Formats: sequence, structure tokens, C-alpha cells
Amino acid sequence: MADPTHQEHLDGTLIRGGTSRGLYVTPGELPDDSERRDEVLIDIFGTPDPLQVDGIGGGNSHTSKVMIVDESDRDDADVAYTFGQIGIENAVVDWSGNCGNLTSGVGVFALRSGLVDTAAPETELTLYNTNTETYVDQVVPVADGKPAVRGDYRVDGVPGTGARIDSYFRRPAGAVTGRLFPTGERVETVTVVGDDYAVSIVDVANPNVFLRARDLGLDGTELPQELNDPELLDRLELIRGAVCERLGLVEDRRDAADQRAAVPQVALVSEPQSYATVSGDRVDAADVDVTSRIVTTQTPHHSYATTGAMCLAAATRLGGTIPAEFARPGDGPDVTIGHPKGTITIGTETGTSAGEPTIERVRVSRTARLLVDGEMYYRADAE
Repeated sequence: MADPTHQEHLDGTLIRGGTSRGLYVTPGELPDDSERRDEVLIDIFGTPDPLQVDGIGGGNSHTSKVMIVDESDRDDADVAYTFGQIGIENAVVDWSGNCGNLTSGVGVFALRSGLVDTAAPETELTLYNTNTETYVDQVVPVADGKPAVRGDYRVDGVPGTGARIDSYFRRPAGAVTGRLFPTGERVETVTVVGDDYAVSIVDVANPNVFLRARDLGLDGTELPQELNDPELLDRLELIRGAVCERLGLVEDRRDAADQRAAVPQVALVSEPQSYATVSGDRVDAADVDVTSRIVTTQTPHHSYATTGAMCLAAATRLGGTIPAEFARPGDGPDVTIGHPKGTITIGTETGTSAGEPTIERVRVSRTARLLVDGEMYYRADAE
């Protein structure tokens, strides 16, 4: 009989990257077998449970994430990393996408772990994301031989300020599906429960499904608690599941929540609007280029998923899409998105190839901070 008091542990680090928080580990800390690896992570995060009270997850999609980081065996990258989205109410780990927020912490972890040598006043490194087979050029500020924490850069959705980390995602289009427009259409119709919805399916950093907020009976400025309506979320998941089925990500749309929990993301888009944020501050329509709300793993996001923001920003520059329909016209690279906690600005560099649009690079600026470094425990029978 197994010892009822025995637990195993792994050495890991909790880092807040952007508006997310996640567990960062090196590959040797996890079982080689993929099924056992997922079981261990599910136990560590306290899934399945909407509160994740028996683990390190926070009961939200943005706090239920893992990054596996190691030296790269590629000549053109310093670090390789793999992202996993841990389910909350579903005992599943989705390895199919990337996380823009937690990517900002990869360089911090790599420098602190000695995977990359530090250089002051900033260290430039190239990351390779194994999920999407894409590269990220990152600049991490350094002070006293360590990643800097203090600075004057503000991220809406994170208290205070921190040191600015710039990440440049190279050629992020088709990250999961292999195509900027996975179906070849810029707007198409999805039918669920007898109702038709116009959607734009765009794949930049992660695939996203964009809908007009008004088509769901919304004005687009709702806050997460207002969007946390079971009927609305069920309808959005049906739409997302139908897109998963259309893209060949699942055979049956009803399996999307279990088999493809994290991607595609689904977002509601509207014109630049003024509104009060979650904290009571105000966003003015004149200060944003587009307004949006995003749902990740069937949960309204408290601010905005960074890969979703990257995709939305790019889509506003692609004529004929739903985001372009609502976005303020602009020629510069920066696109500012209004979200429930304020704004996020994404730099987008576009081009053309053989007469078709391309996304050359997308820039994201975030901050990151080490929170916990130590032993993460899981029940031995989880392994």
C-alpha cells in the first residue's frame, strides 16, 4: 500500500508576466511521458475546480499556465520554450498555442536560471516557441547582473510600474493553422442553434474568432462580470466549437472545450468607445483605435490576452475583416485596444508577398516579476 503521507515535488518558479501568472520549469523537472506530465501539472494547479483551491492556479485562465524553458539546440535561438494552458474545470492541458503575456517572463527565467548569460544594461536574446514554431526577439533590462524589476512602464491590469520588456514576434501569421486566414475568407458565417453569426477567423500568434459585439446583443463595453453570463458563454463556446470543427482542430464541436480549450480565442469587437474600467478609471474613445472583449478557456478575460491583442491589432490592418470594419483608420504601426482594465498598444509591421498581405513582426511591451521560487508539491499518485 502506498504511503498516504507521501508527496512528490518539482523545482519551479512562479513569475507574473504581463497580466498573467504562470509556473516556469526546466524540462527535467517533469515526467518524460506526456500523459504523466499532464497529470502532474493538473494536480499542481488544483484542476478540476473552479477555484483551484487545492493548487497554485487562481481560478482564472490567466493564472493557470505553464512554461517549459530550456537552452535551444538551434543555432538561431538562445532559448526554447513550450507553453501549456491548464484547464480549470476541465482536467486538460492545451499545448496548441502560445501566450504573449508569459512570453515576457521567459527571458527573465532564462537569465535567472543561467540558461543565458546576462549583459547590462539590457540583454537581447532570441526565443523559439515550440508550440507555434516561431521566433521571438526579446530585450530584457538588467541591473546588478539580474533582470531588472523596477521601472516606469505601466501595464493596465497590473498594479504599479516595472521594467519594460519588449518582445518582437517574427512572422507570427499562421502560428497554429499555417495560414493568416485559415479558411481563406475574411468574413464568413457560422450557424449555431439556428442562428447565423458573421465571424472573421484570423491566425496571428494564435487563431482568433472575431465577432461584432452587437450581434450578441452587446454594446462592447461590458465588463467581465457582465459577460459572465452562462447563456452568453455557452453561445460563444458553441461558436468557438463550430470554428474548431471547421478548422479541423476537432471532429465534433462539442469536444472543443476538452480537446482545444485554449485556441482559438473568441473576441467581441466594437468601434472606439468611452467607458469606465473595472477599477473605475475611464477610457476615452479618442485614445483607442478599437474596443474589444476577449474570452479565453470559456472565461471573460479580466483585461486582454496578449496573443489575442496581437491578432486583433494585425486584423485591424487587414481590410475586409470585422476588426478593420470597426477600427479607427491609421497608417502607423501602433494599434491601441480598449479592454476592461484600460488599454494595450501593439506594434504591427505589415507587408505583401505575391499580392497577399503578410504580418512581418508584432511588438509587445510588458513587465515581469519573480513571485515564488521553490518546490511545487503534487500527490505521488498523480505521477
